[in-house]
Amino acid sequence: MKRYTAIILGLILLPLLSHAQVPSPIIPQEGKGYESFLPKNWDVIMADSADFNNDLVEDYVFILQADKDYANSMHMNTKFDALPRVLVILMGTGNDSLALGIKSDSVVLRADGGEGDPLTQGTGIKTDGNIFEINYAGGLSVQWTAQYKFAYSRTKEWTLAYYRGTEYNTADEDSPIKVYEVDFAKKFMKQDKVKTPMPALPKLYMDKFKPRTVTIAPGVVL
Repeated sequence: MKRYTAIILGLILLPLLSHAQVPSPIIPQEGKGYESFLPKNWDVIMADSADFNNDLVEDYVFILQADKDYANSMHMNTKFDALPRVLVILMGTGNDSLALGIKSDSVVLRADGGEGDPLTQGTGIKTDGNIFEINYAGGLSVQWTAQYKFAYSRTKEWTLAYYRGTEYNTADEDSPIKVYEVDFAKKFMKQDKVKTPMPALPKLYMDKFKPRTVTIAPGVVL
């Protein structure tokens, strides 16, 4: 009986394990020109440039998505599993040379489920000074948006500096749009215009952060 239970559990968990264990692409630590950092069988779906560390050398942001050849080589079921995505930031070091600033396998949401792609073309990513911003929108009967701003520090860390989210129940015409705002620099949060002190939180690093999973107060999920 135990043997058959183990087999059944294995069959149930196999797709989940396969999905979780899809290898992340290997990105070089340094190179010449951003093209040398782009892995085979991964497509650039969004890109931008900035000067995050104010050294007058251009830095680059790429959101990469595995293509179907990569997914098939990893035995993914592309009919049910959304293609993996990765955020890569390259820091310019001069003379067309670049260094890997950060890579995150978790901060970019996939086009998963029946809600379409939450990463909207045209407004998905933005840069401003030392800030990298990523925006999402989704939902069916309950529509939601989520804006994340990550700041690059002098210690070469990327941490969440600001969040703004909205939620609206389209099934209820009288339902107000709920608005949530969290400012890590000014240490406050708002829930529907009600400003409150922000609870003590550890730094949320971009390379490990996964959107819509961190609860900081009742009803407030970053």
